[in-house]
Amino acid sequence: MRHFILLIICVSLSACIGVNKTRQNMIVYDFGLTVPSKNQQLITLKIPVEEISTAEALNHSKMRYRLNYQNPARVFSYSESRWTSTPSELLASQLSTLSSLAPLANDTPLQNPNNKSANCSLKLKIETFDHVFQSASISEGIVQLNASLIEKKSKQIIANQLITESVSSATPDAQGGAGALQKASENALRAAINWGNMMSEKNSLCDSK
Repeated sequence: MRHFILLIICVSLSACIGVNKTRQNMIVYDFGLTVPSKNQQLITLKIPVEEISTAEALNHSKMRYRLNYQNPARVFSYSESRWTSTPSELLASQLSTLSSLAPLANDTPLQNPNNKSANCSLKLKIETFDHVFQSASISEGIVQLNASLIEKKSKQIIANQLITESVSSATPDAQGGAGALQKASENALRAAINWGNMMSEKNSLCDSK
């Protein structure tokens, strides 16, 4: 019995050490402290942008990757790397940085003060946010945004567009994936906002006059 108890204690201590070691080795990524330069084109918001949402499978801080050359349907997560927050929070912060407007509040849409009475808003949902390997050495960050133009009063979807952006990874690892996803997210946001601005100008339901 005494030996059995000692064995349990040893196993427990080993497990604790293993957990602590994993936590100490965990590398955390975000999109960096990006400050737009004078030469960088800011995103212009002509209609309010609702709070960015995400597919349920992406509502976490794990760093996902896929091995397309083996099994494209299987999803993996880096065991010693993760994001500081969820993809929707990362993109919301990025949009705030890249736009000329500051966010009003967590539950308040970003909007242009010159278009406060706009009858439409832009809804963005993240469908894909993965580091995808085409081979053992070639990979890319892929971001897909489902952009919807919404008529505020009726909540009707006026137009919808799936926007996909990919950027090659500098290195075939979590660090390279993080950098590629940061740039792919920026490209996807710019494309989505431009699409929303264009569609709102074309549609009479969005005319606030």
